[in-house]
Amino acid sequence: MNRLFRVPLGMLVALNGSAALADHLGATGFGPGGGITVFSPETLDGGHWAAGLRLAYTRPKQRPDDQLAALADQGIGAHNTDYNLNVSLGAAYGLSHHLTISAELPYVRRARLREGSIDGVDRLGSPAGLGDMNLLAKYRITEAGEVGFALIGGIKLPTGSTHRRAPDGEKLETEHQPGTGSWDPIVGASASVRVGPVQLTGSGLFQISTQGAQDTRLGNRLQGGIALSHRFGGAEPEHQEDADGHDHHHDDPPEARHSSWDGFVELAGEREGRQRIGGDVEKASGGTWAWLAPGVRFNSASGWSAAAGFAVPVWQRIRASHPDNRYRLMLSLGRAF
Repeated sequence: MNRLFRVPLGMLVALNGSAALADHLGATGFGPGGGITVFSPETLDGGHWAAGLRLAYTRPKQRPDDQLAALADQGIGAHNTDYNLNVSLGAAYGLSHHLTISAELPYVRRARLREGSIDGVDRLGSPAGLGDMNLLAKYRITEAGEVGFALIGGIKLPTGSTHRRAPDGEKLETEHQPGTGSWDPIVGASASVRVGPVQLTGSGLFQISTQGAQDTRLGNRLQGGIALSHRFGGAEPEHQEDADGHDHHHDDPPEARHSSWDGFVELAGEREGRQRIGGDVEKASGGTWAWLAPGVRFNSASGWSAAAGFAVPVWQRIRASHPDNRYRLMLSLGRAF
């Protein structure tokens, strides 16, 4: 089913957004169902569009200054922040019944960034600014029905600033900048199975990092997961499909539509490769983490939707240059037209 007014634009995520490893949020998907980072294969009908706002607040584990300094003595440029914030504005448009394109532009902030050095710990301020824009296209292969599958493709554009400086005037490393300066291809897929009010959804995105600012190439990023969701209330009227399988449910009058709630839980993860600076591999960079995120989403009959999720790590192996994660709070607000 392609119910336009049900699209909760929890626009991508990160997945990552996400701000866990190289402090740059990954691309997020778009479409209804799934969790808050796991997204379904559904698309908008041709000529319709949607807009959304999402927020990801990541709280890392804190490492004392003496630990950062000790790692610096080992040649590891370890860092910490009080928190990482990513607020993204996105929009999507249905080119056809099967093809939807989207764009997402983030604003990022890293509060009280500090990094170990041979002199102790450097206080690098709280760098913030517009980040890199993600452009994605989703092509839904299946027609309306209980099973869905879609392919994803796109690119991350170097729109973010790469010239932020520390309080002492020194230019920050690329991984601490709002932008990366690189053009990164993105590929992925999404699939779902629905049985009555219950839906099982899986999605994944792979971002291929290229050379960016300051001769830096951040690690490739893989993010994905599965989500189980259940719809409560808002029994929907029967919808009609034409000979091509197109769903005309969104053309029903407003009084025929119903609001509903979705409860969901997702198991998702991210893996980021090691970064390279000047051709040299930073062995202490990158890593992997997985989290469990329960959440809830409200779908209004008028086309608005709002979602919230709280992610806690269930497993993580993040190398020493980056701290482990404590939790992540994710919020989204969307409107379909």
